[in-house]
Amino acid sequence: MSAKTTIRQLLERGEFVWAPCVYDCVSARCAEIAGYNACLISSCELEFSLNGTMAGVFNWEEFIGAAYRIAHSTNLPVIMDGENGGGTPSRVYRNVKRLAEAGIMAISIEDTNTGAISGGYHYGSSRGFMSRELFAANIKAACEAVKGTDCMIIARTDCKGGGAPQIGAIANIGGMGLDEAIARVKLGVEAGAEITMIQNICHADCEEECLRIKNEVPGYRFYPDVHATDGKPDCTFEQMQEWGFHLVSNHVSMKSACLGMLDAMRHNFEAKNSVYSEVNDVPGIIPHEFQPFEFKEEIERDQMFIRYEQEVAERLKK
Repeated sequence: MSAKTTIRQLLERGEFVWAPCVYDCVSARCAEIAGYNACLISSCELEFSLNGTMAGVFNWEEFIGAAYRIAHSTNLPVIMDGENGGGTPSRVYRNVKRLAEAGIMAISIEDTNTGAISGGYHYGSSRGFMSRELFAANIKAACEAVKGTDCMIIARTDCKGGGAPQIGAIANIGGMGLDEAIARVKLGVEAGAEITMIQNICHADCEEECLRIKNEVPGYRFYPDVHATDGKPDCTFEQMQEWGFHLVSNHVSMKSACLGMLDAMRHNFEAKNSVYSEVNDVPGIIPHEFQPFEFKEEIERDQMFIRYEQEVAERLKK
């Protein structure tokens, strides 16, 4: 299984790309079943799921291996949060090239220095931000690495600071302001990036910042991590599109998975049976199945091999 369309094709058709954050093959498959037109591998959710470690201490072999498995488990085009790509042009080139070869359809490369770590929204420490010129060179290297492929590069800056109150400690990182953020992503566009992302514009009453980005930053624009405040969305899809954005993501998979697992496990534990989890089936999947895949091709292939084995056995008896 692999993507039936690309991020570029979706954008060129004028589709608004709604890519929930995922972290493994199951969450990517659930995004497809739910009806999304893309998904995004969250680097922090991936690290939490792979190793149970703080985000920022990964190694690239883990990232690339996971990216390959996820990209080949869904028909959706997969976007990858590529962190800073390795931090220097040569490292960015190699890592991005391998991610594109793994089937990733868009990769964000950011301007954070290597060494920052995050525990999610409740804790984050920063090693600061690379120079504008190094960021631009890294984006140039990323764009060179994907030449001849269907993969697109997203020039991402985290330097602005601020954002929705829900993101807690993450809002305290950066603080360089919107002027600097816009200057950096414009350098990314100049270096060849077709999509830009300015982090921490996602908050209630963000229209003024968004419209300024629309007026000053060319190309496709990514609205990062849409939030809700007091039970109301900070902005609607219609507003995001009116403000000049073409893609959006949000963290939903890991939180929802944890809520579902804790709910079922607590009910089963307290009841000392499995009734609660047994009677709640995944819609559209065989009753009592515990995974969201259908495996039609794999089953047909396996049956073909079994038949062949049986035919050989019958021949050998003669």
